[in-house]
Order: sequence, then structure tokens, then C-alpha cells
Amino acid sequence: MSYVFIGDLHPYQEDINGKHKAQYQRLLTEADRCSQFTLPKVHPSESTTYMGIAIVNLALAYRLSGEKKYLDHALRFMRTVLSYEKWGNAHLVNVDLSASWILFGLSLGYDWLREDLDAGDRRRMITKIHHHADIIFQYRRSTYGEGWATNFYQNHNWINMTGLAAAGYVLEKEGMDGKKYTQEARKNFDRVYSLLPEDGSNYEGVVYWRYGGMWLFVYAHLLKTQEGINLFASCPYLKNTFYYRLYQSAGDLRQQLNFGDCHDRHSGHTACVYYKTAAEYNDGYAQNLGNLVVREFLTEEAAESKVKPGILPEAAFEFLWYDPAVQEKPLEELPLRRFFPDLGLLALRSGWDQNAKVLTIKCSAPGGNKQWRCGWQIQREEQINLFSLSHHHPDNLSYIYAEGGDFLTCEDGYNRNLMPDNHNVLLVDGQYCDAVNVNDAYMASVRIREKKEPFQPSDFTGIVTGCIEDGDVTLYRGENHLICPKALRMTEVSRLLITDGLKYWVFVDVFRSSIPHMYSILSNTDCRATRSGSAWRYPMPQGEIVYQVFSDHQITARQYPQTVSSVMTTQEPDKVCKTQISTLAHDSEEKQTEQIFIECFTRNQDQAQVHRNDNIWCLSLNGEMLAVRPGEIKQGLRSIQVCFTRNGTDKTYEM
Repeated sequence: MSYVFIGDLHPYQEDINGKHKAQYQRLLTEADRCSQFTLPKVHPSESTTYMGIAIVNLALAYRLSGEKKYLDHALRFMRTVLSYEKWGNAHLVNVDLSASWILFGLSLGYDWLREDLDAGDRRRMITKIHHHADIIFQYRRSTYGEGWATNFYQNHNWINMTGLAAAGYVLEKEGMDGKKYTQEARKNFDRVYSLLPEDGSNYEGVVYWRYGGMWLFVYAHLLKTQEGINLFASCPYLKNTFYYRLYQSAGDLRQQLNFGDCHDRHSGHTACVYYKTAAEYNDGYAQNLGNLVVREFLTEEAAESKVKPGILPEAAFEFLWYDPAVQEKPLEELPLRRFFPDLGLLALRSGWDQNAKVLTIKCSAPGGNKQWRCGWQIQREEQINLFSLSHHHPDNLSYIYAEGGDFLTCEDGYNRNLMPDNHNVLLVDGQYCDAVNVNDAYMASVRIREKKEPFQPSDFTGIVTGCIEDGDVTLYRGENHLICPKALRMTEVSRLLITDGLKYWVFVDVFRSSIPHMYSILSNTDCRATRSGSAWRYPMPQGEIVYQVFSDHQITARQYPQTVSSVMTTQEPDKVCKTQISTLAHDSEEKQTEQIFIECFTRNQDQAQVHRNDNIWCLSLNGEMLAVRPGEIKQGLRSIQVCFTRNGTDKTYEM
């Protein structure tokens, strides 16, 4: 017997007490958990995605174990969703996430349990599958060119079209017209996979990478199983995206570095994707992390994560995707730095131990460089609007630093009312981009600009102008002045990162304009800073972080709290995500056309010693000497020369 999404079940059945035993026991534990759910007789005023994936787990548990209790509970879930006239609540009912998760689960559940269903259940289920598949299909056709129908970079498109594809394959097996659904999905995903960035980075951040990005693996597996088409062999994103996730881990590996819309720092792991990466590419590092998550992080992830259904219901995928033949490789073999050019994202680690220091910084076009380039081309050639950038926060040149599981700097979490000072960015007259207090700051800014003059995508982008790795020394420079409102007439808003193995790090921030402005740099942190002379101190378990700011013009400091509170999903409007931020801002004391800020982060009593000699900044940090000299303007950017003096030897870099 061949099943949709599985193929031949026999090899799995043979190994449930062998090399798949741990994954099998995890599946049964999850099925037992689902068995305890009380299901509402009337569709609840909340997300019902969990119902779809519960059917998958219960159906697979029954198919493998033969225990009737799992069949009974699978039928309980299936009959419940059959009883609902509509799937979803409040927003895009029948045509969005809840509907698609249920359609996916009901379709697989029907196919896997068909031989054990009576004629009445079979008839009702296949009728319901066809009914809802056609609703989603017709909606996609009628809205093609806008919304999730053509948001090719967005989780709604991926999940909804995977649900449609699964239904199509099941309908085809029943001799019904399911091919139009599978072809619609195939056409959609052909474009999706071709548009994804080759480096595997994700502009929405880790939370949506794990929630929506998982479905890129689900569909690719579905297509491979049903049609023998191997997207894993042809799509670089699928091969490389594990490393985006790995390098966006906090030092403890349990939490994630939360750029973008992030409900919390624990919504980040998906062991099934790690196992699938390991299986498809014989990747022992992915196998290592998958095993680590299931062995040590699973309970904490499930308890702390605010993103539902969460990691526990992925047990069925873990079972099907785990390949015991892949040998683990120690993460310690991997480099401590990785640069993802599409997102302009640099990730640095001091090591792979769970007390490691980590620092990450980013700068790119809205949505990432490939999406920005391809999206505008598609929009102009085909009149398709594929942009949905609300999960990409206005955070070019922002950074996150953590040690083990303790964070110094913080992000704003899940946010529908984005403000300029929510991130560790560079502001001009308090502004980052054109739009403020909106859900999608980048595209709202585009609409503001389009009202004034023809919009050119190349005039609204951040760029990385250089990234140097030399031994323990790392230099990274990004430029963001094009994102600033044009009326500010900025010619440079740049940040240069300098570090030597994260023993310390320095930012050189440069503002230039043809008219004078007030400039601000921000440090948003979990805890409030304490002033100590000219320095600020932050408590950290591995020792205080000392933060000092210097400038070539007078500056003032101000400290204030921020609370970010946003509804996480329109299906559950009463549930909000709250993030507390302590903001420390350093501002120009008077308006300037050009100003340079030097930010130094050191440890404990190793306070930076800084003095300025003409145009050269001399810094002494943790026993090392740095000379920083702003130079001539080259291609619109002021060059910066950095000279390291260590052990009596000088080495100079130019950025």
C-alpha cells in the first residue's frame, strides 16, 4: 500500500523498534497528548491549525501501531472538522491558515485511514476535502496578483498552497478532479523556489522561518513522494537555510536571535526540518542539532513558545524524515562566522559551547536583496504585487548581542505599530524611514514616496559595503542613507563594526547630509543601564558590559522605557505579545551636517580609553590599540581606515 506523503509504509513499520524507536515513541507520546484534547462542537473563536496536524499524528500512530484508540481519536478530530461549516475565524475564513492546516491534515488522515473508514465517513470526508480545496483554489484564482495568492515569499502562500496540493493528490487517488489543484500548487511553488535567496536567509526572522518555512520542506517532500520531483537537489535555499537558523541561535542554542516579528525567543526550533536537511544532504551538523533539540530542548520549547501549534505536533514529520544512517558531526567543526549576503546578515560566535558570546548585525534591501530585485521586476512586467513585508522590521544596522541564554540587546518582538526607536538603529531627526507607527514600515514608505515622484527601488535600499574576516578580526560596514526620507537629504548613514573575537566590539557611526540635523544612536536592552562616570554599565552573568559613546561633536544621553504590545493573530484578538525595552539614546546636542559617533563595548573594568588626535581616533580596548581614521569620500561613502596594534605588530584595513 502506498500512501500520500509517505509512499511505502512498510520500511517504517519494520524499524519502529529499531533505529526509529525514539522517533516512534515521540510520535506515540504526541498522539496520546492529542487524545486528551476536548474539541469544541462549534468552531471556536481561535486558530484551529492544531486540529489538522493532530489528525496527521493520530493517523500515523494508528497506521504504525495498530492500536484502535488512535483510530478512534483521529476519527473524533476528523468528524469534528467535518461538522464545522467554515474553517477559520474572523479573518479570511475558509481561505487561510486554519483552513489550510485542516485541509492538509484531513486529506492525509483520509488517505492513511481509508481502509478503516466506513462508507459514510469516506463519502463525507472526500466531499468536504473537495469542497474546501475548491474554495481555496477559486479564491487564489480570483485574487491572483494580490494578497497571499502571489505573496511568493510569505508563509500564508506556502501553507495554503501545500494544503491545496495535499488535497489534490488525495482527490486524484479517488479518481476525482484533483489534478487542477496539484498543478496550481506546482506552478506556484516553481516560482517560489526560484525566487528564494540562495544563501538560505529569511527576511521575516527565525520565528516565521520555523513556522512558515517548515512548509517549504513539507511541500518539497510531498512533491518528491508523489511525483518523484526532487526540489532538494535543485533549490539552494533548501540546502543552506539550516545554516541561517543555526547561526541565528543564541549562545545556549536554545533561544534565537530575534530579528523580525518574534513572539518570543524560544519559538525557533523545528527538529523535523533539521532531520530532513540531514537526510537529504547527509548533513551531520543538522542531525546533531535535531537530536539535541529532541533530547534537551523539546519540553522548554513547547512550554515557552507562543507560536502555535508549536514543536510538539511536528512528531509525525520527525518520524518520517529522520534518517538514522546520517552520522552526527560536532558543531565545533564549523566556522565561528557566517555572512548571508542576501540579507546582509553577519553572525559571529566566540564558540559553540552553550555559554558562547554571539553578535549579529544586518543591512539589506527591504525583504532581502533578491526579493527586492525580483519582486519589482515581476510587479512591473506582470502587474503582480508579491510584497508582504510586515514581518521585516525597519532594522538595518541593528544588532543583537547575547551570552549563553542571557541577552544584552533586545528586539521589539511581535510588533504591528513599528516605531523608529524600537531597534538599535541610526536615526536622523528621530526618523528611520518615511512611515512610522504602521504594520509594514517599508511598503508604507514606498506608498508615501510614490505620491511624490516615480519610485525607483534602487533609491530605497540598505547595502553592505564591506565585510572582512582575518583571523579573529572581523570588520563589517553597512550603509542606510537611502532608506531615510529624501527630504532629509542624507548622503551617508553608515555603521562600521570592529571586533577581535568578541573580546570587545566597536561601532563607528557616520552621518552626513547637505543640511544640518540632530543625529541619534540607540541601545535597546533587556535591562536598564547604570551610569558610571562617562560610561554606562549593564549587568551580565559573565561580567558587566561597559558601554561608552564618543563623538566629534557634543552629545547628550537619555534613558527611557518602552512597552511594545501587539495582537499576535487576528483569529485570537484577545491574545497579545508584550515586550519591555530599556532604551538608551545618545543624541547630537546641536544640529550638524556631519557627525561621527564611536561606540565601545568592553568587559568589567576594561573600560576603553579613547582620545582624538586631529582626525584620528585612538582606542585602547582590552589590551589592544586601535587607530580609526575617517578618510576621503569614495563612491559616496566616507572611507574609514582601521589600524590594529597587537604584540608590537600593526595591521591596517580600509572599509
